[in-house]
Amino acid sequence: MSRHPSNRDAWIKISGFVLLISLFLLTSCEVMLVEGKRQYPAGSARLLLYMHSTSSNPPDVDFTISDITLETVDGRTVRAAAGPIEVNALTLAVGQILLKEAMVEPGTYRGIRIGLSRASLKRAEGRASLAVERDIFIKEKISLGPRESQVVSLAWDPDVSVEKGYRFAPAIAAEAQTPSSRSLLVFVSNSGSDYVSVIDRSLERVIGAITVDETPEGMAFNATQDLLYVVNSGARSISVIDTAQLSVIETIPLMVGLKPTDVVFMPDSPTSIDGKLYIINRMSNDVTVVSTSSKRVIKTVPVGTLPSAIAADTSRREVYVANERSNNLTVIRTSDDTVSSQIPVDKRPMGIILGKDKLYVLNEGSYNISVVSPSLRRVTSTIALTDPPARGIRAFDGRLYIANATADSITFISSLDVMTRTIKAGGGPIAMAGDEKRNRLYVANYSDGTVSLAEPIGEKMITKLYVGKNPYSIVLSDR
Repeated sequence: MSRHPSNRDAWIKISGFVLLISLFLLTSCEVMLVEGKRQYPAGSARLLLYMHSTSSNPPDVDFTISDITLETVDGRTVRAAAGPIEVNALTLAVGQILLKEAMVEPGTYRGIRIGLSRASLKRAEGRASLAVERDIFIKEKISLGPRESQVVSLAWDPDVSVEKGYRFAPAIAAEAQTPSSRSLLVFVSNSGSDYVSVIDRSLERVIGAITVDETPEGMAFNATQDLLYVVNSGARSISVIDTAQLSVIETIPLMVGLKPTDVVFMPDSPTSIDGKLYIINRMSNDVTVVSTSSKRVIKTVPVGTLPSAIAADTSRREVYVANERSNNLTVIRTSDDTVSSQIPVDKRPMGIILGKDKLYVLNEGSYNISVVSPSLRRVTSTIALTDPPARGIRAFDGRLYIANATADSITFISSLDVMTRTIKAGGGPIAMAGDEKRNRLYVANYSDGTVSLAEPIGEKMITKLYVGKNPYSIVLSDR
């Protein structure tokens, strides 16, 4: 039945308006992922001041920092942070804390001056105020270039910081940042802070930061070359990090694809130094293929609607893409980069875990996991959950660890695919990595800017480390 011309024009206008509103809402949801993102002056340098305790059983001492300044070699003073910043010895005994993330002018500084406003000590009769010096000076040479990020770690010994029972003289010194071998490092992309945090697994502390482009999200590790590829969603680029030098050595522009997020690396062969990167583009519903040898985009592969996660099987030479809106799994054959299959799954698939001869597709919309046979190209079973799953890993003798971002929890699943326990985590857990030698599970918590450390065998939380804003991805540099 034909429409009247005026009605048709009105219908076209209404349809166009609805489409624009839908695109706006979809884009807004994506933008909201980087909540409260701060824009820094282009020429600034970033200083991350951390503190940890040298005592495992300290007295209950606390103090307040009124301000933190840097002193230049020519005697000038540059303010790094304003207080109040509360520090407690018992909190520090549990783990490292972030005092302040400060943007300062580039240059060379000879030390840090910390202003103190109060201190107290807990005694049997209650808390007692301590006499404090106005400030303390910590000698430490700091050289910062434009857009450079640097971690300064302050070590406090609370055991010797109270003199004669009434005077607070904090024993604080800058600790040299000498990272362990790169095989002991953890990298965390902070999508709201435009840098990658570096955690030393042997110390269980943040020891470095690497500035990248805007909105770093997905990461992939090339173990043969010790290179880390970081997808910068806001800048539409890939930062290539040398994990031995902890620095960006190259930036690859992504001229195609809208809203690139997650990435996997597929080596040309098990021992090859090069291969291909596969990057999902949430807003253009496709996957960008980049050659790591030529540093160029070589193909774009259409997938489903709103791709949300990607995984690579190097033995089968296949890449799998979960599509949140079309409720299916796209299979890409990497020999010619074509789609070989579309496998229906349940509602809102958000994550993929590679298993032994199976794929686990995490369906946030239906509170379950579709177990997919890559050979049969179909779902063979379903694991029911109590919380909506988002991302996860398979580790520690074939067990599954599931991050439930919207429920702020983690679910543990046995090697027999049976759910054993769900515990509370940090705010918005979104990514995981496992260190089997140290019995540690690292969980990036998107909403509160932390990485939780959990004990997977005991299924319990241990502590958390503060990284940047909105940590999105976490990668271990294991060979």
